[in-house]
Amino acid sequence: MKSKQLFWGILFVTLGVLYLLVEVMHVRVAIGGFYHYWPLSLILIGLAVLSKNNYAKLTFSGLSGLVFAFVIFSFFARSWFPWEWDECDTNIHKIATTEQFSEPFDGKIKTVNASFKMGAGRIVLHGDDSNLVTLKSGGMRDLFSVDADRQDDNYNFDVSMEHVKIHVDDKSDRKLDIGFNNKPNYNFDFELGAADVDLDLTSLKVERVNLSTGAASCNLKVKEFATDTMDIKVEAGAASVRIILPREVGVQIKRETALASTHFDDFNEISDDLFQTDNFSSAKKKIFIEIEGGVASFYVTRK
Repeated sequence: MKSKQLFWGILFVTLGVLYLLVEVMHVRVAIGGFYHYWPLSLILIGLAVLSKNNYAKLTFSGLSGLVFAFVIFSFFARSWFPWEWDECDTNIHKIATTEQFSEPFDGKIKTVNASFKMGAGRIVLHGDDSNLVTLKSGGMRDLFSVDADRQDDNYNFDVSMEHVKIHVDDKSDRKLDIGFNNKPNYNFDFELGAADVDLDLTSLKVERVNLSTGAASCNLKVKEFATDTMDIKVEAGAASVRIILPREVGVQIKRETALASTHFDDFNEISDDLFQTDNFSSAKKKIFIEIEGGVASFYVTRK
């Protein structure tokens, strides 16, 4: 048996067994935070690649498939399955289906730090809102939790679905629409599960984007800078991630991938896993991208 066959076979079998345990047999499997250990699957894949002994190669491949299955399932576990989670803090804002959360714009706010921990559904983010932030949900049986606070000229905005139960038999359109004002500078942190994500940040002045995703399909567009440099870090499991950048800026990509597929249009390979655009040295504004992934697909294009 080939190591790739063993990897995929164990991955799919494990996912199926976990789903049956939870949905059919109603067994509580507390692995909601296991996704933090996704680098372990990369280590095992690396050991499989380096192993010359066929038995060791098969062992590491099988273990990597097992670990990666638990990583993927742990994303689903946070939001898809009807388990009992701890109650949210009483001092956070909550919004229900068809309702919205909004914060009026204040010109004294210079920087917004926004964090999103989401599971399944569709997420659309744009930068043309008259408020500082507006959040609209649709198709949710339960509540999002929103925690927002202001410290001097900084506004911290955290959205979480970790305490939300979304049932797999719900056929409604689960969608979260997020609008930000284009005046402040922005730092974004996204921790996503099996979501369909459209992050149009082209009208927002972005300093940093951290994107950690499992089995998501994600489109990320950036254009405006908070300073002369922008940092983008992407960690993906079995996701498809497409990043669209402005052509006039210089871009550098550092890649750490195992079985991932990468497509970098108009980039020069400087060394192993290091890529740059032709204008990287001369460009006034630069974007630094770090990509880490398992069996993901990455596309970076310039327009």
